[in-house]
Amino acid sequence: MKLGIFELVVAGSYVLIIIVFAIFMSWIAIQKRKNADAMRKNIHTKISVGIKLSSKDVVNIGRSFELTAFQARKVVYKIFREADTKESFASLNEIVQEIENEEPFDDMPDEVKPSLVRMSKIIDESKEESDKHLLSPIIGSLSKYVELKSEQEKLKKQNTRAYIVTIISFLVGSMSFYFTLTSPSVKDIVKEIQAESVIQTIDNNKSSIANN
Repeated sequence: MKLGIFELVVAGSYVLIIIVFAIFMSWIAIQKRKNADAMRKNIHTKISVGIKLSSKDVVNIGRSFELTAFQARKVVYKIFREADTKESFASLNEIVQEIENEEPFDDMPDEVKPSLVRMSKIIDESKEESDKHLLSPIIGSLSKYVELKSEQEKLKKQNTRAYIVTIISFLVGSMSFYFTLTSPSVKDIVKEIQAESVIQTIDNNKSSIANN
């Protein structure tokens, strides 16, 4: 009986973990959608009162709603698609143009993107052929920096996940150890079976005597 309870508890623990994880991921998705809608309304309001926004402003507004630069830009593209006045279309078109100029440097740190965009324009206007390759070593060095930073963030996430898995494993292992200690031994099971067999034999004998 106790062994059955142990199996149910372990299976229930894993099912509970899966349910909690699914609920957590659903909550994150819903929260991001709400944040994106809130950002869209915020930008609509700013543009409607004549506030001029830049691509950097868009990214910063997105951060205030806990959205990444990529997610914030997606919001702008959606607003641009829905623009129904000349004024809003013109304002959004300027932002979109800035975003498109920055997209080749999308993997670069946000603080250096304006400088890279400006340098790119200067290089394009330059008549010197050697100037065309000025950005290559800079982008190469920055790419290595971004890659190293990305690896560090991945390692941090992996450590966090490993920590969570360790805690869950410890809890499940503790329950398993508890039920192992409290479950009957083989000798106890044999004695219980023998006792039940003796009781059954006595009951059968009593029934036979009563019938006779």
